[in-house]
Formats: sequence, structure tokens, C-alpha cells
Amino acid sequence: MINRASPIPLYFQLAEVLKQEIQSGALAVGSKLPTENELCEQYDVSRSVVRQALQSLSQENLIETERGRGAFVLERKVPIEMAQLLDPLQESMAKAGFKLTTRVLKQELITAPAYIADQIGESDAIFLERLRFADGIVFLVVRNYLPFSRTPDLLASQDLDEVSLYRHLAERYDIVATTGKRQVELAKLNDQRTASLLQVELGSYVLFNREVTYDQNRKVIEYYESWHHPDRTRLTIDLQRRY
Repeated sequence: MINRASPIPLYFQLAEVLKQEIQSGALAVGSKLPTENELCEQYDVSRSVVRQALQSLSQENLIETERGRGAFVLERKVPIEMAQLLDPLQESMAKAGFKLTTRVLKQELITAPAYIADQIGESDAIFLERLRFADGIVFLVVRNYLPFSRTPDLLASQDLDEVSLYRHLAERYDIVATTGKRQVELAKLNDQRTASLLQVELGSYVLFNREVTYDQNRKVIEYYESWHHPDRTRLTIDLQRRY
């Protein structure tokens, strides 16, 4: 089931095999996946391949890994499509009467995890971790991953505390964010750093976003993940019936 002659990475092939088993019901909701050692033996792949495959499935919220217990199949979520204007957060918050402020916590060059490298098209990524405040109260943690080859001197930029990232990219590089694909869901927060930054208890349920954003030439600008404080964020959707 794993084609070693294929140019498709082994971890991606393994993730697809396990995903098919989950979607077919062969791996039922709540059931425990084989251990890493068992998957290595069953598919004759390395532990790093297995871990990348499991990480990919976790990012799609198909499985949840519990320390000391293993990985378990999560209940499938119903997808609901909606359209939203791709406005800078600063502008949308100003319209709602809030003052947005930002603190850049990390701004560095990293080797992106495999699932992120797949999204942005390369493994060298500029990683931004930002804490965002509404009227001085923290409500959002954002982690952006941008292809290093497109914006290498973004690493030296000193104004991302003050300027919208989208505005900076447009003015500095003529990279204009025009479209994107965003997934929003309620998710259990299992990362202690994110929980501490957001000032919530570990294990709390928060509004989790992930998005790939594209520019005017349909090239990937960024992949990002964000976590919203559950008591300080409200999602509003404008509805319009088609006749």
C-alpha cells in the first residue's frame, strides 16, 4: 500500500492510507490506532515517517494523541462553507470599535514541519508568533509560516508590532492577499505554551483557525494557525439565500 517508487512522500502516503481507514469505518470513532512501532513494522517505514503521518492526521483533526496512551480516532465534523471578506484584522476590529495591539514573540527562520512545508511549497519558513490584544486584553495567539524565498528580509523587519502583516507585504513586496481557504472549529487545547499565552486552562476548548492565503497571482503567501480566547471572541456570519 506504500509505493516507494512514487515521488509522493512516504509519510503522506501513510497518512492517506490511515485516513481511508478512518473514513471507511475500518478505524472507528474512539478506536485506538496501532502504536508507532506497530505502524513501522506493518508498513516497513521509519519512526519519523510514522510520526509525520500522525502529525498530519492530527492537524486535520482526524485523530487525537494522548500522552502515554496513544492516538485515537476523533468523531468526524460536518463541514459548513461560508464566505468572508479577507480584510486585515486591524480594520475589521476598528469597525467594531476595538483597538488592536500586537506583540511579536518570535520572528525567525525555521525548518517547517512536513505538513506546513506541503502548504507553503518549501521547507524554509519565516515563523512569526504573535500575541494580539483587543483594548489591552489578550484574545488571540497567531502563528504564521511564510515561504522564506518570497520575503527573506521579513526576518529583519522591526515594525510588525505596529503594522498589519498584509499591509506590510503589499507595501514592501507588492504581495497582495486576495484569497484564502480557512477552517474554523472548536478544538481542545493541549499545548501548554498556547494555553499560557491565551490565559486559559490546559484542555480548554477554544476557537481554532487554520488558513492558507494566496496573493493576486495565486501564489501561496502564508499558512497560519490561530487560537481565540473562548470568552472573548464571537463569530458572526452574514447569510444570503440563493433563489
